[in-house]
Amino acid sequence: MGETREIYLKVSESYLASSIQIPVTVIRGRAPGPTAFVLAAIHGDEINGADIVRRLMFDIDHEKLSGTLIAIPVVNIPGFLAQSRYLPYHRDLNRFFPGKRKGNNAERIAARLFNEIILKSDFGIDLHTAADGRVNLPHIRGDMTHPRVRHIARAFGAAVLVNQAGMPGSLRREATEAGVPTILFEAGETRRFSNRISAAGLRGVLNVLSEFGMWPAHEQERPPFQVIVKASEWIRAEKGGILDLNVRPGDLIYKGDVIGAILNPFGKTVTQLRAPTTGIVIGVTTAPLTVPGTGVIHVARLKKTLPLVERSLKKSGKRARRRL
Repeated sequence: MGETREIYLKVSESYLASSIQIPVTVIRGRAPGPTAFVLAAIHGDEINGADIVRRLMFDIDHEKLSGTLIAIPVVNIPGFLAQSRYLPYHRDLNRFFPGKRKGNNAERIAARLFNEIILKSDFGIDLHTAADGRVNLPHIRGDMTHPRVRHIARAFGAAVLVNQAGMPGSLRREATEAGVPTILFEAGETRRFSNRISAAGLRGVLNVLSEFGMWPAHEQERPPFQVIVKASEWIRAEKGGILDLNVRPGDLIYKGDVIGAILNPFGKTVTQLRAPTTGIVIGVTTAPLTVPGTGVIHVARLKKTLPLVERSLKKSGKRARRRL
């Protein structure tokens, strides 16, 4: 018999000696099946994933679900309350998995989550946005050399799948290496909800659940193309000044394209920004000021898959740009 339970998982204590508890919704389906986790806000200011999980919890009916879904809208409670990426002591929780039961505060929280949620699942989805001051195209990151990770990533339905196992200590890397294949969904920006991003994230999660027999099959909205990208790079400012970009996430750019300029306070161009590679823009800075070395555009490089993308976007000419 299916049921839905809301529980609180204690992970730490506050300066007031009160419990810090993570809200967890466990949806157990009527029929047997896999166990999957979907979680958000490992970084406390990346809140759009919380909206995706909220929508998911309202959409999933345990009478129609097969298996078990573990949904966590906010993992990093202290960061969420402070609207900060970090835990106390400026620790990034997504660098401390699988954690240590007797370690520092981040290691203890990571260990509790890893042992009680992650290791009890068959696969998982970790929801993120860009870091502060940036905005990302909806895309998937994960170890695409791992067959099960690649299967989950393709099922999600994003156009761009970045082959990136993750930093040591990151949830997706440590979970996958522990036998729980996990992907990361990147989209949008910090401290904001976006209906478009939330709808895309919810649709992707439901696509995955359907692919693994946990949710009824439904008509899926597929992207115009789907490519696995093996490398990405940041285009960085070489001069300080005021940034004037003319590209956005989703643009297809070509090596040598003028993609922006850096201006001085009088409005004169200090230098033009040219694309050093051909690829899809998956992230841009939202900050208008630069100093030398500032990352301004994140590009997923395209080589063998470029003709596929061009055909799919029905490009009219070599230099034309099309947006996803």
